[in-house]
Amino acid sequence: MEPADLLQLLSDQQARRLRVIENLLRGRRTVSTLYWGLRYDLLYLLDLNKHLPRGGLDAVAHTVVANGWAQWGSDEQPQLRLTSAGVHARDQRPYYQPGDVTAWPLLDLNVARQRLLLAIQVTSEYAHQTNRYYPLAVDQATRQTVRRWFYQVRDPALPAQVAAALTATLATLPPTVAAVTTAGLTGYQQPGQTTQQLADQFAITSWEAYLMHVTAVVAVAQAARDPHHVLAPLLAPTWQSPVTRSAQATLATVMTGTPLDRVAAERHIKPSTVREHLLEAAIMLPPTALPYDRLIPAAARQALLAALPQTIDDWEYTALPAELQERYDFFTFRLLAIWQHKRGVD
Repeated sequence: MEPADLLQLLSDQQARRLRVIENLLRGRRTVSTLYWGLRYDLLYLLDLNKHLPRGGLDAVAHTVVANGWAQWGSDEQPQLRLTSAGVHARDQRPYYQPGDVTAWPLLDLNVARQRLLLAIQVTSEYAHQTNRYYPLAVDQATRQTVRRWFYQVRDPALPAQVAAALTATLATLPPTVAAVTTAGLTGYQQPGQTTQQLADQFAITSWEAYLMHVTAVVAVAQAARDPHHVLAPLLAPTWQSPVTRSAQATLATVMTGTPLDRVAAERHIKPSTVREHLLEAAIMLPPTALPYDRLIPAAARQALLAALPQTIDDWEYTALPAELQERYDFFTFRLLAIWQHKRGVD
């Protein structure tokens, strides 16, 4: 990631924790990471760079600060806020901004991406009756899945069907996104270009090229939710719940009206784990998915909101009066913040 990329993830209105951005990219799904990802509107970054090492953004962050584009904030975790010079540097050239990213956390992107790229290569080689070629380096499970798909749908019409499906989806995307995606595909006598090669060719950053690629993969996967789509057997199963199975089970039990302590006993988990599951679900699911009125009674909402600052980012549990901390635990405090955010309250 380059300074131009990090600038797009920062704000001049909100100090943002560098470690949160890093952990989102790495797929570290702690409640704290997910909560601040929600507050930063950056949840779409989840799992986008699983190989990023811890501290992998430190060097580029220091470059941004050294250039005067951001300042470190005072906090136990490093925070960055854009300066006016940073806003100018961020906005001085057009930068690719993905459109609707709400579906991104709902797709197992790494699996969908490998399946799609290998399926395109296999289909392309099949169209030219090529029996010997080097397949893309993917994991064994992907190779087996794509092999099963190919033998199920193999037909002389398959290449035309796949081409038509891809063309239909790419036509709905911005021309540059379609061009970058197409140039990155591997097929018959066509090695796909790397993100760096694409960046050089299209005068963008490597991260922008990757975001365009992700945009296309998600769009194709969405189209493949149609059971008649030629890639449906491959890509439809890669859609997933944005919360863990354990959290889903906890939420299902809570929705029956069972008290939280009893949920813990029935599921043989700690009460603190029940609360973590509910916070995860609250962050990742629509407001209608949780019984907020039951989990945060009106009296609790009124008492807490009366004592808290107007801006949610300024809320601190330890700053509450001791009497309120005794009456309401951190779970209630954080759940209220999530609910307020979901309702459009800043």
